[in-house]
Amino acid sequence: MTKFTEKSVSHFPLAFVFSAMQAFDTRIGAVVSSLERLNQLRAQQHQLFTNFDSAYQQSRKSMSTKNVSELDKIRDNYGYVMEHVAALWAEKLDDEDLNIHGRRVQQVFKDYNFRITEALVAENAKVDNMEQRFAEPTLAADLAAMGLTELNQRFAAKTAEIKQVMQQRNEENSALATGLVKQAREALEQGYRQMITYLNAVQELQPEESISQAAQFYNEDYRKIEQQLAQSRKGGSVSPGQGGGTGSNTGETSEPSDPTTPDNPTNPTNPTNPTNPTNPDNPGGGGTGGGGNSGGSGGGDEGGDEPFDSGN
Repeated sequence: MTKFTEKSVSHFPLAFVFSAMQAFDTRIGAVVSSLERLNQLRAQQHQLFTNFDSAYQQSRKSMSTKNVSELDKIRDNYGYVMEHVAALWAEKLDDEDLNIHGRRVQQVFKDYNFRITEALVAENAKVDNMEQRFAEPTLAADLAAMGLTELNQRFAAKTAEIKQVMQQRNEENSALATGLVKQAREALEQGYRQMITYLNAVQELQPEESISQAAQFYNEDYRKIEQQLAQSRKGGSVSPGQGGGTGSNTGETSEPSDPTTPDNPTNPTNPTNPTNPTNPDNPGGGGTGGGGNSGGSGGGDEGGDEPFDSGN
């Protein structure tokens, strides 16, 4: 019997809230139960999330998210070409003096498990660390030999630009924190606390496997979102092979690298990447409203550590 985490989302920046709530909406949407109260609360929570999504899209932050998505597509293309050119040199050339260049550059992409479909916070951190490697004399010479020096410079510059826009997006000024967005967020979080309290009470008195599975998946989504938020505040240091993040759409949770894949949960069968049940490393974030890969990078007070007040 698994219960839902009772950690709060009240201290998350907007994009992380979006990612977490999108993941939660997806997970509880997959629960199969005959409990009438559960179905009522689920429908209510989905409507609250829809309202928040609509308000979020109308905010200035949604425009920044669109900008981030466009920049990320350009950056992804740079990385894709670099990785595949290196692979061609490594695999298709039988001259050791030539294919060694490709093998070394390709290995950097492998070491950091680089994927263009993961949460932006994690992808940014990986690119930063990869660029430290590419600055080493041997690898710099490899890039030059393959004609990839300029492309790599653009790869790094576009990442810096993405991080700057994401930072602007996550500066929640007083104007953005008022009006429809604030009201919708408060209502959503209140409904979220109410539903978590109810679901965990059911698990205490009348455990259901479907609820346990949803709780297990969502708890992992939440863990990834917290991890990405912490990474963004540390400046984004990621070890080789470490995944990003619900995302979310991180969730921050993340910006969707591609809003149609990592951060727009459509398949509730996978604990960390609702869109792709075969990938455990990308919870994704925001999705449609431009919240986390729509989540985004950090900002705001660190939170998510306090349990709910079950009296709410």
